[in-house]
Amino acid sequence: MLYDRLENLEQYTGLFENLDRCIEWIQENDVYALPLGKTEIQGEDLFVNVMEITPKAEEEIPFESHSQYMDLQMDLEGSELFQVALGQLKTTKPYDPETDCAFFQASPSIAGVLGEDRFAVFMVEEPHKPGIRAAGTGNLKKAVFKIRR
Repeated sequence: MLYDRLENLEQYTGLFENLDRCIEWIQENDVYALPLGKTEIQGEDLFVNVMEITPKAEEEIPFESHSQYMDLQMDLEGSELFQVALGQLKTTKPYDPETDCAFFQASPSIAGVLGEDRFAVFMVEEPHKPGIRAAGTGNLKKAVFKIRR
């Protein structure tokens, strides 16, 4: 996982070619002006989904992981909490190649806050739980960049 302020995003170039392309695209475009839905950046290797969600209580959300894509997530309006699991996982829904997603139960090991010009990159196979309701916040608009490894 990478977690930092957007102003520091460029420091994370050189790790993965498609992540470099994503960082460059974010720096050259106004993410906040994107329409809801999917915007292709480089075909299926790099795209962004902009969505409006209602954050939920921690216990209502499973951990998820992806095998083909890492996620770069940022909140455009509002904020949310997230967690990353580093310990034992119990599969609740096996990996589905159509959705590139598996779901798990686990104890959180790391937690953070998105919003306020922050971003998080959840690596391939890294169990993460986004969309947790933060105190005093309601609905939010977020961008999820899908970056093929």
